[in-house]
Amino acid sequence: MAKIVCVLYPDPVDGYPTSYPRDAIPRIEHYPGGQTTPTPQALDFTPGRLLGSVSGELGLRAYLESAGHTFVVTSDKDGPNSVFERELMDAEVVISQPFWPAYLTAERIAKAPRLRLAHTAGIGSDHVDLQAAMTAGLTVTEVTYSNSISVAEHVVMMILALVPCSAVSSRSTWNCTTPTLTV
Repeated sequence: MAKIVCVLYPDPVDGYPTSYPRDAIPRIEHYPGGQTTPTPQALDFTPGRLLGSVSGELGLRAYLESAGHTFVVTSDKDGPNSVFERELMDAEVVISQPFWPAYLTAERIAKAPRLRLAHTAGIGSDHVDLQAAMTAGLTVTEVTYSNSISVAEHVVMMILALVPCSAVSSRSTWNCTTPTLTV
């Protein structure tokens, strides 16, 4: 079976928060009209944990290992003695993140003759030497459009932040000294 090396963010230094703002959000169990919400048969991660960090393992360990694959997860990605460098030699798949990338240089690709897939758990491939990947027959993938809605929301909020003293509507005002909206 395949060896998959996954490079993820390190776990939070001070541990995870004991509570989250979302904890107070009511749980939706069905939609208007009675249709039920999606209900997974099982969770192979701990709710509240960051799936994109080392302990969260993208929620993949149980699935991959049950299929016979070897799954190595690390945040140690830089330098000749890093876990990533050592495990890359016989890896077939590398999963990385856009803001904590495992750089796949031409030299690293050359040292990994079994490598067939470099996947970004997000968007972007600027951490992969694409010419070297093509030469080696390495497939490079990403999760296209995975953040398009959140980027659009961020842009709208940035625009709103640029005009704090403008009237939001004819019946509301913005207090420029203390950023609060009064309707």
